[in-house]
Amino acid sequence: MKRKWLVTSLIFVWIIGGVILWNDWNDREHALSAKAERKDPPIATKDSSEKLTEVEPDQKLEETIIHTATIGMVGDVLLHNPIYTYPNFDFAFEAVKEKMESIDFLMANQESMPGGVELGLSTYPKFNSPKHILPALQNVGVDMVTFANNHTFDKGENGVRKAIEHAQEYGMQYVGAYESFKDRKTQRIVEVNGIKIGVLAYTYGTNVELDLHDKEYLVNYIDRERMENEIQQMKPMVDVTIVSLHWGPEYHLETSEDQAELAQFVSDAGADVLFGHHPHVLQRYGEVGNTKVFFSLGNFYSAQPFDYTNFGGIARLSVTKEQTGDQKTVTIEDPRFLPTGVIKDQEKRFKVVPLHKANSTIHYNEEWVENHVGVPKW
Repeated sequence: MKRKWLVTSLIFVWIIGGVILWNDWNDREHALSAKAERKDPPIATKDSSEKLTEVEPDQKLEETIIHTATIGMVGDVLLHNPIYTYPNFDFAFEAVKEKMESIDFLMANQESMPGGVELGLSTYPKFNSPKHILPALQNVGVDMVTFANNHTFDKGENGVRKAIEHAQEYGMQYVGAYESFKDRKTQRIVEVNGIKIGVLAYTYGTNVELDLHDKEYLVNYIDRERMENEIQQMKPMVDVTIVSLHWGPEYHLETSEDQAELAQFVSDAGADVLFGHHPHVLQRYGEVGNTKVFFSLGNFYSAQPFDYTNFGGIARLSVTKEQTGDQKTVTIEDPRFLPTGVIKDQEKRFKVVPLHKANSTIHYNEEWVENHVGVPKW
């Protein structure tokens, strides 16, 4: 009996031990299986809620494109006696051709209207110039002329129409006087090196007054309401807005109060650059609000022999446009002025030269010009 109880006890212990061992083995198997299935969490430097700035494969960073150009203007081209009799002007600008051509967009004030021989060539006080002055300017880098000045009507309506006809004949762009209302409404916008430039031109008045009923397009007079409207209409369409003004008292080296006040008005209207002419002498450069202003560029090519009237120069500004997508930034900077003078060559013909190459007939040097205008030469 005792032996039977002992055998039964051993069997019970063996069964209990087997159950315990099986449970322990089963727990280990589950643990190993769970470990094998578990994946380590990803390592990140930022919490997922902060949205890591990763570029998706189909995303592209917008590229910034930079455009640069130079713009400039020369002053009065006024063909006195004997200049208006010259059969050609190939020699007249040869000494400054390289400098003029280096400017990407260059303007000139063609003050004596190039009505041509059909109307009879003439000098002061009622000018009419040969048409071949236009290709001569074009051949040295002038891209556009302004016809808005006090001599616009020296030969009446026919003088304006002939001048425009000749500009069109040579492919010279013009502004400030027009052949029709349609022509006047056609905005003068040019694109240079990816930069859009718009130009407007006005004059304080004309020496000869015409009845402009239904022909107001023949010349742009300074009219503040109209100027403001035209500047603001043009500004959204271009990167740079240039206004050319024929203004100010003649032969005054200093700017007038009227010029200063009108410059402020033009700046407030939104113009970026203002080129002035009419005084026939140089006046200072200045910045009025956000507008770069050359108040008077003086005479560029004329036969006026008086002090201060026989020299002028070439104004230049640098333009940079940075474009990123639909966003753009335009910067106009680095105003410069290259002094030039008008002298006679060996054949007694008037020509333009850098001022430092002028002879003793001009009593002022580059240093005087730099101090007076207020910007360095180039």
